[in-house]
Amino acid sequence: MNAVRCIAGVCLATALAACGAEPAGPPITGDARAGQAALQAHDCGVCHRIPGVRGAVGLVGPPLAGFGNRIYISGRFANTEAMLTRWIVDPPALVPSTAMPAVGVDAVDARNMAAYLLSLH
Repeated sequence: MNAVRCIAGVCLATALAACGAEPAGPPITGDARAGQAALQAHDCGVCHRIPGVRGAVGLVGPPLAGFGNRIYISGRFANTEAMLTRWIVDPPALVPSTAMPAVGVDAVDARNMAAYLLSLH
């Protein structure tokens, strides 16, 4: 049953994208400009390529271009500001086997970082 819901969700998102519409989600509360600075301050670019973040040319983690267009985080969680904030604060708490470590990002910086990443289309 979950596979059917997953396929239905992907079909809906694809149909909306084809029409030029995006599914409405909760409003973003973080500060994207502060998030851009926080991504640089926390050296996220050591592992990731992140557009707009100076020196973010890492090849260890996935590139984050177009992150706002993604449906899932880590292939498992809805790509929302709240979920992405939780992921940034402590990825191993959500997926113990993840290669992404908890690097000491507080909730405020994480929310701002999420806002910036979700702005990347």
